[in-house]
Amino acid sequence: MKIIYLFREALRGFSSAKLSTAASIITIMLSLVLMAVYFLFTLNSGKLIKNLKDKVEIEAFLSEGIKTEELNTLKDKIRSIGGVKSIMYVSKEEAAKIFESEFGKGMLEIYDYNPLPASLKINLYDEYKTLDRVSKIKSQIAASPFVSDVQFPAKNLELIENKASGFLVINLVIMIIITISSIFLVSNTIRLIINSRSRIIGTFKLLGATRSFIMIPFLIEGFIQGLIGSVTAVAVLYMFFRFFTSKFENSDFKIELLGTDIVLYIITIGVFLGIAGSYFSVKKYLKFQS
Repeated sequence: MKIIYLFREALRGFSSAKLSTAASIITIMLSLVLMAVYFLFTLNSGKLIKNLKDKVEIEAFLSEGIKTEELNTLKDKIRSIGGVKSIMYVSKEEAAKIFESEFGKGMLEIYDYNPLPASLKINLYDEYKTLDRVSKIKSQIAASPFVSDVQFPAKNLELIENKASGFLVINLVIMIIITISSIFLVSNTIRLIINSRSRIIGTFKLLGATRSFIMIPFLIEGFIQGLIGSVTAVAVLYMFFRFFTSKFENSDFKIELLGTDIVLYIITIGVFLGIAGSYFSVKKYLKFQS
């Protein structure tokens, strides 16, 4: 009977403070939308950085007239270098096809022969994709007499190293600030509900009700408000992100939007915000009244 009574008290709070309850739900919804957008921005920024790193490879251009035995010897030597994950041979004909697909046939038609050299595309393990390590591997490859030139995207690596780590740390700090601010806003909004029911709380205290008995209906209210606010936030985000999904359909970089796990995180955080906001508000009110 006591549990049924506490639930009834929680539901009665919705009807007795409709405006404050609606304000609390909207606050939770807006907080979750803001957190979700920023979280997804941080998540996709990390994926973009990894995507850029995955494309980092060393290209060793081979000397003209290199023989099959010399090519195999060179491959074995490169494979023995620490950090080398895989090697792919690109012939002169394949290089011409790649060039034509990117720049058109007109650029090569001015030559009577294929001027593009054969090459080896060397992929490294992720932990070796730093400017210092790639530069050392490049020097080892360039020392071979069968290699005419070695190239890798040094500027991309420099940009990733200089900006990426700091960027992700700043994102994390801002995310924490948004979460704390959201709890504060929800707590203050729920306090309006508690103030509107101060007479009922006073009556409970006169009748000798414990703090936990007084607090539980508000925690149940916070749970319901958080659940409604989070479901509403998911609906808003779903409609908002549908527009962006179509923009990146043909891109090799897939933006992560509202997966099942993210939806569950949003609902969990929404419920947490509602309960935490109610808890801190009631605790502060009871402490002030005592």
